[in-house]
Amino acid sequence: MILIRALAFLLHFTLVPVAVGRLITYRAKSQILKSPIVCYIAGFFSLQAVFYMLNFGFCWYQNKTMTTKLIVGGFHRLSIIYSLIVVALVILWIVIDGKKFKTDLGIYRIDCRETFGEIKTNKLNIVYAIILAVLMLLQIYAAYRYEINEWSYDDYDVVVTSVDDINSDMITNVNFITGEAPYTSPKRVAQSWTTYVAYLSVVSSFDVTTVCHTILPVIMLLVAYGIYYYMARFLFAKTDDRLIFMIILSVTYIMGMFSHYSPTFRLLCALWQGKAVLTAVVVPFMICFLARAFAEELDKRVALTICLVSLGACSLTVTSALLVTIMVVGMFVLMSVYNRRIYGIRYLLAGLFGPFVQAIIYVSVALLLQRQWEPNFFYNLWNGLMS
Repeated sequence: MILIRALAFLLHFTLVPVAVGRLITYRAKSQILKSPIVCYIAGFFSLQAVFYMLNFGFCWYQNKTMTTKLIVGGFHRLSIIYSLIVVALVILWIVIDGKKFKTDLGIYRIDCRETFGEIKTNKLNIVYAIILAVLMLLQIYAAYRYEINEWSYDDYDVVVTSVDDINSDMITNVNFITGEAPYTSPKRVAQSWTTYVAYLSVVSSFDVTTVCHTILPVIMLLVAYGIYYYMARFLFAKTDDRLIFMIILSVTYIMGMFSHYSPTFRLLCALWQGKAVLTAVVVPFMICFLARAFAEELDKRVALTICLVSLGACSLTVTSALLVTIMVVGMFVLMSVYNRRIYGIRYLLAGLFGPFVQAIIYVSVALLLQRQWEPNFFYNLWNGLMS
């Protein structure tokens, strides 16, 4: 039974994101959606967006109906409904895209063979590949061994909130310092990553600390370097240039641990946290993907992909609203200057969809809690505005 549940955990980071990503991109005409990395990231963060909306819905109902006693059961209901949605999406993908995926898989294999062939035919490329492999192994070792003992200053909030979700069967409704309930913070409800980590713990039967400090760092590190390779393919045409870029980037990360706010700390020391996933995974991907999207003709599926990734990114932490907005607006300004006209408004709106929804969620929960604390809050607010 443990092996089956562990397999279910791994499927959430392998088959399931690919299946959902293919549902979004398999009919796409734009070449930028043909990349397997884009497909994976689109699927992974689309699922985060679905979980985010479910998390907010159950949390809203939990706090709206809570009057004299605690309303429990929200977490396990959320887990069941999300699991059913995931199963339904995978079955839909098999029915709709099963045959075409086999064909595209053959194309991906040919591309991989060509890449390895280029490495094998050049001795210098072999040396570069060996150096990169050693650096990757060092970082995986650090992610697996060091992060077991690392207890970040944010873990009293991140890990403890996930544990409380499971133990209380409520969604972010326990004070992560005192353990008292009810306690709901708008900034906790405006993200769903801690609840998702709790969900992964329940699915796999692993402890939350094991999921956070042992498993997630290794998996997300591999995902992060898949995105860095996607960036290398975007920036450089030759294989040796790509390998050199990856080596320099790896060394920079390894030697860049100068504070708890450095990208190195997020990537190699606390990759189970939402802010770390945002800075190490989402930010590099969105910068590269938006650059490619703005450089081509407008495409509805590309806009949909940006929209879903933006919303999924905002499920990680409330900091997403700031960073995602800066990235999207910055890229829009740069491309408008380059084209000497207002360019890509559709992509701009798609990219800002996540921060917009997150702002609505935050304000809605804050007003709901304010009304519970002050039953006449809206009446007094209206009188104040009219006076």
